[in-house]
Amino acid sequence: MKKNEILIIESRGALDHFDDRYEAATLKDVLNLQRVRAKHVEVVNKEYLAKALKLAENVNINYVHISAHGCDKGIELTDGDFISWKEFDELAWPYLKGVCICFSSCSVGLGANELFKYHRTFCNAIVAPTREISWGEGIVAFSAFYHRATKEDTSAEQDVKVLNHIVGAGTFKITCSSYNSTTYVVGS
Repeated sequence: MKKNEILIIESRGALDHFDDRYEAATLKDVLNLQRVRAKHVEVVNKEYLAKALKLAENVNINYVHISAHGCDKGIELTDGDFISWKEFDELAWPYLKGVCICFSSCSVGLGANELFKYHRTFCNAIVAPTREISWGEGIVAFSAFYHRATKEDTSAEQDVKVLNHIVGAGTFKITCSSYNSTTYVVGS
């Protein structure tokens, strides 16, 4: 049996729960159609975010996808707790070392590179939007991103260019670690 290659962590707002609006389950279904195994975890507070991030220690996890409301200073959890990049580092280090983190969170691409100030080996790369994005834009863009990640003849940098062709130039940004910026093929 194939192992999970992508860990999807979602923390929706209260209104998102009420309106039954989500990204993770849909993205997991799309990945399954591409024969890419993913684990989906819903987190509501800092305690469960920490537990979910620890799951990335699994040697088969190459991408950690985080879907939450956010801004350039960090992300917000379901319970309303705001997690700054410093706090995120404290929760996630060293569990994300060696993976590519993909944020589907408004504007986090404007500040998530701060994670490399705390540990240059925090992760291999961060892919994130630099503006507000809708749930639909996130699902479509990351479905294409992970589809391209199944191909050996692309790079994460090229894949982010495709994201920007889909949802608008400059919407997504990739920040690579100066230590190790390797990204991986999934579904092989």
